[in-house]
Amino acid sequence: MNQTQPMAWDEEVQETFLREAADRLGEVEHGLLTLEQCRHAPDPDLLGTIFRAAHSLKAAANLLEYRQIESLTHKLENILEAFRTARLAPDPDNVTVLLETVDKLRELTENPADSENRDIAAHLAMLDAVSGG
Repeated sequence: MNQTQPMAWDEEVQETFLREAADRLGEVEHGLLTLEQCRHAPDPDLLGTIFRAAHSLKAAANLLEYRQIESLTHKLENILEAFRTARLAPDPDNVTVLLETVDKLRELTENPADSENRDIAAHLAMLDAVSGG
């Protein structure tokens, strides 16, 4: 963040990020739980909603330079895009990995200033295993 901004601005930005992160992660989680219950082809609107929520979180993390949050959300977003384009099936195992990632992102966004000191290697590896990357 810009070091010349007043402290109150920083606090306001942080509070906004915390609220928005909680909201976006709630949207992703709700969407994934709904997706998990689908017995037919996934609803494109549902996938779009989940994708946009993840994208918004990734963009906010990038803006505030929370690289761990950004990296994890980027991989989550890539898998959601693979679901949207039918390159990857949103089967129960894949959705479970994404839900576990949402849990990790919640942990990271509860204290974003400390997120760079947290280990996300296992979650990145799980996401890579799902995406084949």
